[in-house]
Order: sequence, then C-alpha cells, then structure tokens
Amino acid sequence: MSKIRILTDSTADLPQEIIDRYHIKVIPLSFIIEGKVYYDLVNITREEYYEKLSQLKELPTTSQPTPAEILKAYEELVAEGAEHIISIHLSSELSGTYKGIQMAASMMKDVDIRVLDSRTATMGLGLIVLAVAQAVEGGMDIDEAEKFAQKVIKNCDLFFLLDSLDNLQKGGRIGKAGYLVGSLLNIKPVLRLHDGEIHAFDKVRGNRENKAVEKMVEDILNHIDKSKKVYCAIGYCDNISQARKVVEMIKPHLLCDEYVYMQIGNVVVTHVGMGAVGVAFYQL
Repeated sequence: MSKIRILTDSTADLPQEIIDRYHIKVIPLSFIIEGKVYYDLVNITREEYYEKLSQLKELPTTSQPTPAEILKAYEELVAEGAEHIISIHLSSELSGTYKGIQMAASMMKDVDIRVLDSRTATMGLGLIVLAVAQAVEGGMDIDEAEKFAQKVIKNCDLFFLLDSLDNLQKGGRIGKAGYLVGSLLNIKPVLRLHDGEIHAFDKVRGNRENKAVEKMVEDILNHIDKSKKVYCAIGYCDNISQARKVVEMIKPHLLCDEYVYMQIGNVVVTHVGMGAVGVAFYQL
C-alpha cells in the first residue's frame, strides 16, 4: 500500500467502491435525531435517513468530528503504514470541520500531514479527493500530490438545483443566496458553490422542472472550455433519473471520459433537502 494516504470527511459523498479502490479514510460527521446520535453513513443508511428526514418537523443538528475522533483516524492511518497524509475537507466557509482537522493534525508529530480546504462540498469535494487519490496511485510524491490537489481545488466548480431553499436557510448555510429567500414565488434558482460559498448564479421563471435543468446545463457549459478535457461528478439524492438526464444533456458537448455518480449523504441532505441535483467539474 502507498505510504501516502488520504483522509476526507463524509460530506465528500464518495461511492463505497471508490473509497475501497483507493484506500481512502473517511471520518464521519454526525447528527442528532430526537436525542440519538447518528454517524453519517455509519449507523444509518442514506435511504433510512431520507425517510426519517421527510417525517421530522425540525432539522437535525449536525456536528463536526471531535478532536479525539480526528486523532483516532490519523493514528489508524499511521498504524497502517502511512508516512504522509493528505487531508482534504469540507469548505471552511460551511463548517468548522477544517479548523478541527488543522488542530488535530498539528498534534501529530510522527507523520507528515498536509491539510487542505477544498472550498467546496459533496460531489465537488468527492471529485477533488478522487483526483488526488488517482494522482497518488499514479506515482506522485507528497509534494507533487499536494500541489496537484491545490490546482484541482482552484479549478473545481459546482452548479446545483434544489427543490427549496428552506433547509439551507434554517441550517445557516445559504451564504450569498440569502437574498432570494421570500422572493422565490414561481422562480427556481440555479445555485453555485464557488470559492467556499453558495451563490445564486441564475434563476428560471416558471415551475417547469426541465426548464431549470436546461438553464443549469447551459450555465455549466458556459463555464467549460469545450476544447479541453473535463472531469465531472454528478450528485443526486433520491432522484438518480434526474441525474442521468443531466448527464445525457451535457454529454454531447464535453470531452469527459467518465461521469462519476455520487449520492448525496445524510449531513449534506440535512442542509440542502431532498430533490437536489448538481454537477461538479474541473479542467486543468
């Protein structure tokens, strides 16, 4: 196994086959439902949580990993032979996870840890982690891999649609799209997670779902150099058919070898609500 290992958090929403394939360590965030603590994708599945969420009157409280949990994850990687760790996490604008990771990493003296703020979340974070894992497997040393990771982070973008802004507002993650709250009658916004924050990038009048998807695809294509290779991840929750529709719409226009589908996990769904669909992408 490589002496370079990767740690991320559960908001990366990576498929299990990618986690297993590249030996990625994932530290879960947690949330509380009716007094019980759940660890993201550990003691509750996506499907179980989706069902619970639809029945709750109040949003669950989500929490970042504790210092003890982070240290345990690092120590396990060292025990497995890691000499270098690349630790890539949820945007510091959206969560305190990154600061907690930095503090824990500074306490580890016998291993070289490079902590990176992805400036994104969900399929954006997952796409970055996948890129770095592939680079390490391809033979990059720790300095090369860190530099490559920073380049991917700088170039990664994410556009998405939500059924409602309610969860984002209630959870305090609405960022620069907050001005839209209360003015969305007959309007569906195209949202962008860029440089760590959520922005309202575009908006579609009318309630026709396909119209909003078409507008999001148009906005994505306007941000891509169609002459260059692009790397893409598609995020969805309970609506994979919608995700496939998005791929079919963008596929003819892009030089993309693979569209990686990432089902949105429990912590992220808490803040974005059901029905979310989005595309993360980067070019180098």
